[in-house]
Parts: sequence; C-alpha cells; structure tokens
Amino acid sequence: MLTFRGIVDRSIRLVLVLLAADFILGYGLIFAGYPFVETFGDFMLLEVAALFVLAGLMDFSSSLGAVQFRRTILHAHQEYSASKHKEVERKASVFLLGGLIIFLGLVVLAIYLRAKFV
Repeated sequence: MLTFRGIVDRSIRLVLVLLAADFILGYGLIFAGYPFVETFGDFMLLEVAALFVLAGLMDFSSSLGAVQFRRTILHAHQEYSASKHKEVERKASVFLLGGLIIFLGLVVLAIYLRAKFV
C-alpha cells in the first residue's frame, strides 16, 4: 500500500530518471544541429502529456464504469472493488505527481528563457 511519502518518493525517482534521459537525448541531438534547451523542453512537454494520459488511463481502467463495460460487452468475470480502485488510484497518483513536477520544471524553464532572451 502506497503512502503519501511513498508516492512522493516514487514520483521524484521517476522525474529524475526521465530528466536524465531528456538530458542525454538533448545533449546527443546537439551534434545533429538541434538546440539543447528547446529540445530538452520539447521532451519534457511530451513526457508531461504521456504521464497525465497514463495516470488517467490507469484510474479509468479500474473505475466502476470501465468494469461494468468489460462485464457487459466483453463478458469479463471481473467484479468492481472499491479497495482495488483506491489502490490503482494511488499507483496512478505517482505518474500524476511526476507529470506535475515536470510541468512545473517546464514552466520554470520557460520563465528562465523568457527572462534571458527579452
């Protein structure tokens, strides 16, 4: 069972891994002629979108409506469980918080670039 501390820890680890990958990709694309900061920001924006969508899909997949849909249309033998839904919500919150942290970093990067080039 994930606690608030566990969610924050996992989110920070996820963010650090993704930002390290962004840094490596952005630095590698310098040799192809792409500017580092803009490429880094683009990767961050794509990751924010992917993390938000992933968190939403995780939460939706265990919701009452999705379970009833699978039972009715797909003839699945899964029953809705509020406790299972709550656990999946906690797991999805790791990705949601990670996306929020990266988004805030992207806002800071945009403010920095705005102040630097104006």
